[in-house]
Amino acid sequence: MEEINIDKVEWTTLEHEHKEHNVDWFWAIGLIVIISAGASIWMKNYLFAIFIFISGASLILISLRKPQEITFSFDTKGLVMGGSSHPWKEIKGFNIIKGETNDLLLVETSKQFLPIYTITIPKNLTDEIKESLLKVIPINSEIKESPSMKFMEKLGF
Repeated sequence: MEEINIDKVEWTTLEHEHKEHNVDWFWAIGLIVIISAGASIWMKNYLFAIFIFISGASLILISLRKPQEITFSFDTKGLVMGGSSHPWKEIKGFNIIKGETNDLLLVETSKQFLPIYTITIPKNLTDEIKESLLKVIPINSEIKESPSMKFMEKLGF
């Protein structure tokens, strides 16, 4: 198999879009956690109540954390996302979804757990990224953003 040479493309973006939450959001999460854990304790399901408390606390802590900047790049060897590297043989295909401010690059890997990565790309790099990726992997318009990701964005995560 001949090696295809592609120019290195590199960009930096936030790991996710940070949304500021008002006090009502935190009260709602706390109220849901307390009611759910109380119902679990009432039904004598103590382990599930502990799980609900830990989940609620984790949810609040994650929502308070500011997103980090991650550098993405790809070249002849593969795709690099922050500290992890993915050779081209692990990647099945990609799709680009146009957005208002930024576009989304969806990359499908051969992994069993979380096989699709959603990467924000700047609009000025979209065409260059698409041209370069088409040299090594096929475009797959069937790759869509996960419905659970869309739902979580609607809830403010």
